[in-house]
Amino acid sequence: MNLLPVLLTALQAQTGLQVAVPLDPEATGTTWMPLQGSTIAPDIDWVFYYIYWISVVFTAIIVGVMIFFALRYRHRKGVWDGEKSASHGLVLEITWSVIPFLLTIVMWWQGVDTFMQAETVPEPGKSMEINVTAQQWGWTFEHYNGFKETTELHVPAGEPVTFIMRSNDVLHSFFVPAWRVKKDVVPGRYTKVWVNATEPGQYTLFCTEYCGLNHSDMMVNVVVHPTREQLVEYRERGLDIDESEPNNKPFDEWMEVAAAEYLDRYKGKDSAEIGGMVYQERTCMVCHSIDGSVVVGPSWQGIWGTERQFEDGSSTLVDENYIRQSILDPNSQLVEGYPNGGMVSFAGQLTDEEIDGVIAYIKSLGN
Repeated sequence: MNLLPVLLTALQAQTGLQVAVPLDPEATGTTWMPLQGSTIAPDIDWVFYYIYWISVVFTAIIVGVMIFFALRYRHRKGVWDGEKSASHGLVLEITWSVIPFLLTIVMWWQGVDTFMQAETVPEPGKSMEINVTAQQWGWTFEHYNGFKETTELHVPAGEPVTFIMRSNDVLHSFFVPAWRVKKDVVPGRYTKVWVNATEPGQYTLFCTEYCGLNHSDMMVNVVVHPTREQLVEYRERGLDIDESEPNNKPFDEWMEVAAAEYLDRYKGKDSAEIGGMVYQERTCMVCHSIDGSVVVGPSWQGIWGTERQFEDGSSTLVDENYIRQSILDPNSQLVEGYPNGGMVSFAGQLTDEEIDGVIAYIKSLGN
């Protein structure tokens, strides 16, 4: 029985995210691992199952021998002297030394080879590069043309992609189970990881390094776009693939439309609408509610025009200047009741238009 689909379905029901939904319904995983969605996944799984089956076989042999000896040489009434044990067995000792040694050599060799494949990113210019920024509690993905994603990550199938990653605050970790790709995202430096995704569909990117209160919410959808050859193959096999769906289009077609929409996303919208979009895209709701409830940080509802009290005893009016400073230098004025701060600066991440939008959005929430 394949247990993984059951567990993934349960997780998907709880989170609403597409943990592992390939376009090809015949693409499935194994008992202990999800489907193999990248070129490195089969090699990693080989190492895993090699160690797994060695463990199973040797556990069965050792436990079986222990049970046999316990029964065969148990103490019995009227029998006082046990059988004389052999003092030395050269063949036996060589056997139990050489066989494990050879098995571990294979384990080490294949493990090192796989590790080096995973850690050696393609040379510059030989892969698509995506800049990844992690911060509590969301992800930003920036493409070569300035197009940014914050709610989903899109990559092409059959093409190497290098992720150049950094953290704005604490330690995070980039992990997509179907790709068998995991890499820490470290503050103060860049780390890189790469993948050549093979299985089109929708998956989930997890942060797998505890990064604070809402660590478990730091997940985004990952979309692997099919190649044109794969779409032709799906049609020939009679698979019902809705090719009008943007996520089912080849990556370059999707990118052309999505990038244009990104550049024009604020066109025709007033400042408050832009602020609402920033609130959603930048996952501000993780820390700041708009209904008065208290989460990690102060609620935005009803604060406009009020007097804000700070931990150092000072106060100020909640106006445009205060909101702007809170966005660009959030820990310069710690709100009373929130002494630990923790919000990262959005300086250089938000445009003036977006900051003005957040101000207008907070105004619209009333006072």
